[in-house]
Amino acid sequence: MNDKITIRKATEKDIPFLREAIKEAEKSGTEKISYCTLFSINDEKLDEIIFQVLMEDIEGQELCVSHFLIAEVDNQYAGACSAWVEAIDGSFSSIIKANILFYFLGDKICTRAADNLKLMEDINIAREKNAIQIESVYVKEQYRGLGIANQIIQEQINQLSNTNKSVNKVQIILAKTNDKAYKAYQKLGFKTTIEKHSNKPEIEKLLPSNSRIMMEMPVHKTF
Repeated sequence: MNDKITIRKATEKDIPFLREAIKEAEKSGTEKISYCTLFSINDEKLDEIIFQVLMEDIEGQELCVSHFLIAEVDNQYAGACSAWVEAIDGSFSSIIKANILFYFLGDKICTRAADNLKLMEDINIAREKNAIQIESVYVKEQYRGLGIANQIIQEQINQLSNTNKSVNKVQIILAKTNDKAYKAYQKLGFKTTIEKHSNKPEIEKLLPSNSRIMMEMPVHKTF
C-alpha cells in the first residue's frame, strides 16, 4: 500500500460507508450503540433508519451526507468525518436531530424511549452557536496510523472556516472513557472545556460511558 490519501465530499453513493462510520464512531471504543439501546431497536432497524435519514440530507446536524468528508487510500474507503457550523441559521442541532428521529422512528418507539432519554439529561452538553462541530470521526482499522483523522478534521475546519467568517472555534463532544480519541484530540490542540457525569447506574447500560466531555480549540490553530 503506497498510502496515497485523498479527501473529498461525500455523496449519496457513499451512504453504506457513512452508515458504518456513524455506527462505529457511536460505539466510542465499546460495543454499545446508543441508538439501539436508547430506542430498544436492533441493528437491522438502525441501519434502515440511518439510511433513510442520510437520504434526506438534512443539514445542521451530524446525520447529513452533505456534512461528511470521505478519506480514501488508493481509491478505497479509509475514513470519514461529519462537521457543520452550529445553529448558523438559528436552528440548533439537538432540536433538528430530535425531530428527525421522532419522524423516522415513529411515535411508538420514541414514547417507549422517553424514560431512557430523560436519563441522558445529566450528561447532555449544549453545542455553541457559530462553532464548528466535529462528529462521527472514523478510520478503518487497516488505515489507522496514517494521520487520516488529523487530515480530514483539518480539511473540515478549513472548508467551514473559509465559508463562515464568524467562526472562531471548533468543538467536539465525546465519551470521557474513550481514551484513544481523547489523547488524539489533545495532540491536535483540543482542550477539555466541559465535563458532565452521571451516577445513575442505568446510564452505563444505555451508553458507552456515564461521562461526557466537550473539547475545543481556536479555529486558527493548525495541526
